[in-house]
Amino acid sequence: MYIRREAGSLESIASSKPDLVLDNLEALRKKVIPDLPLVFPSTDYARCVPVEVFWDFHMDTDRREFFANDALVYRRYIESVHDPELALRRDLRDSKVLIPAAHSWLIPYDQIADRDGPKTKSYLQIDNDPPYIVMTFPIAKMRDSGVKVREPRGVDAIPGRLVEWSREGVPNERIDQDIPTAALGGLEWRP
Repeated sequence: MYIRREAGSLESIASSKPDLVLDNLEALRKKVIPDLPLVFPSTDYARCVPVEVFWDFHMDTDRREFFANDALVYRRYIESVHDPELALRRDLRDSKVLIPAAHSWLIPYDQIADRDGPKTKSYLQIDNDPPYIVMTFPIAKMRDSGVKVREPRGVDAIPGRLVEWSREGVPNERIDQDIPTAALGGLEWRP
């Protein structure tokens, strides 16, 4: 309960010192996160991102240059290839961490497995329109990579400035610390 009290105490300076409020909220988040309980996953999970997010945060830099640093050109390319999943995998950035903790929002895969792009958008309450790239994380790969999950809390919305987040939002959403690339099972193209 002290978290709400501390966050609420910042309301009086929100309009005059917004940067200070953000700094204090981030400090509060860093204080709370280590004490939240994590468990090994009991199901496969997924993360669904629009092409622009894949382009900005997950794509290899050299491949971006090949597409004239234009996400729309890349999207058209993926739409035209015979095997979009293979192309996405090839274009994935080579790094140890695939998804930093602040953006590691996951959903049980079975909740979105049979949904097309528009149905996925509605279910996950995504602002961007399809197509999407669904990153799948099989339970065995997550466990082998040390990935643990927990229920998200209000403090998890701070880094992404998710002002519309609520506990009643996307059902069964989970969050982890950094998610390593080793936990990735596959990439799906979802128009």
